[in-house]
Amino acid sequence: MSSYQKRSAGSENSSFSHSARAMAPGNYRYPEVKTPLRRQVHAPSPVKKFGLCACTRQIRRNRSPRRVSGNVLGGFISMTHNSLKRNALDSPLCYSMDREVIVVDDELGDVEMISDDTSMEADAVENVAMDVDETAEKENEPSLEVVDLENGNFMVDDGSQGDNKKSSLVWNRPVTDVCGFEAYRKALESAENRTSKLKDRGFGNAVKERCRALLRSLRSFWLQDEEPIEDVRREPFLPLSKEDETAVKHAFSANIQNMLVTHKNSNIDITGENLRCLKPGQWLNDEVINLFLVLLKEREAREPKKFLKCHFFNTFFFTKLVNSGTGYNYGAVRRWTSMKKLGYHLIDCDKIFIPIHMSIHWTLAVINIKDRKFQYLDSFKGREPRILDALARYFVDEVMDKSEVDVDVSQWRREFVQDLPEQRNGFDCGMFMLKYMDFYSRGLDLCFTQEHMPYFRVRTAKEILQLKAE
Repeated sequence: MSSYQKRSAGSENSSFSHSARAMAPGNYRYPEVKTPLRRQVHAPSPVKKFGLCACTRQIRRNRSPRRVSGNVLGGFISMTHNSLKRNALDSPLCYSMDREVIVVDDELGDVEMISDDTSMEADAVENVAMDVDETAEKENEPSLEVVDLENGNFMVDDGSQGDNKKSSLVWNRPVTDVCGFEAYRKALESAENRTSKLKDRGFGNAVKERCRALLRSLRSFWLQDEEPIEDVRREPFLPLSKEDETAVKHAFSANIQNMLVTHKNSNIDITGENLRCLKPGQWLNDEVINLFLVLLKEREAREPKKFLKCHFFNTFFFTKLVNSGTGYNYGAVRRWTSMKKLGYHLIDCDKIFIPIHMSIHWTLAVINIKDRKFQYLDSFKGREPRILDALARYFVDEVMDKSEVDVDVSQWRREFVQDLPEQRNGFDCGMFMLKYMDFYSRGLDLCFTQEHMPYFRVRTAKEILQLKAE
């Protein structure tokens, strides 16, 4: 067959093919190109690394329909697709950032990276900032570029050794909290040497402050493991041992005339009859209350850093200060608070506690110097304004007499505390009053209830027998 006939036959076949496609398009079509396998990349990669330029040239050479039939061209496209897929899976990840801007906060000194052309995962680059600025290009200053991030390794290319060479600035540690911070610090130290703008902003001080913060957090973490911080809120509720409960039980059943303990400094004696007021259902007496207040003051002297500086008046103070017959009388209690007797002035205290006995009911008044207010606490939530007025007058007279200071208490608050544990029976008022003082002297809120009163009674009896408040 001559070349003319071959060309004619080819033309006829070509015409037939086009006609057949027009009539039955479903029977003649190029192979469908499937969507390439999607793989998650962390940064855009140059297209040329996947060989698309080469395949484009190959398609251009074979794009003539007279040389390549439909089946051959479809097979070539499928083959090219498979080749691209293999190259994409086998080629190393390349992270290049075409544009990055450093934003420096003048007040906080924090630096963060803003990249328009990257999609790097936040977990891999957390707390890592790169020092590339648009002004650096004008000043011919080299820029940093993340070129590899494999197996948690962090590599930075400064462009000083060519396009295909990696810088020696490599950290072979996984990106965790501490290591991420280390990478952040080292990257920014390198940035400080390369970018004059960061130098002008005093960036080194921000890095040093972050280092100090990290060291403080690590130190506190290790100290917490070695020396656990004791919860002070548990101390008022520590359980009693069986030996302590047995000792209190024997003391409650002792002869009423037996002398159980004697406190020499205060000259207070506790007999079996006195201690029995701490049994359930009994009213507290002056001896037990006054001795417990002395023990609270001794507790503060043992551990002054743990407790507030307080003064505890005994149960006879207010009846002397405000006599039912003569009224307010500062001279009757003037010598109670001399420097020789106390060793300190009342104005130097945080709180002053005054137990108030009203016929058959115990309440508490507080001169709260720390918070500049006068407080009244009643387990039945009663109010007695005259008591706070008398104490305000006493405090002014006392400070003038002992410290020669004229205190203005006109702006101090008068507070009748309502958010406090409330008494649910007719005999625990004295116990409530003691625990108000106990918790306030610890610097704690009044976080107890009526249900704790049986435990507090036994614990107070134990502390009195041991002559030591805990």
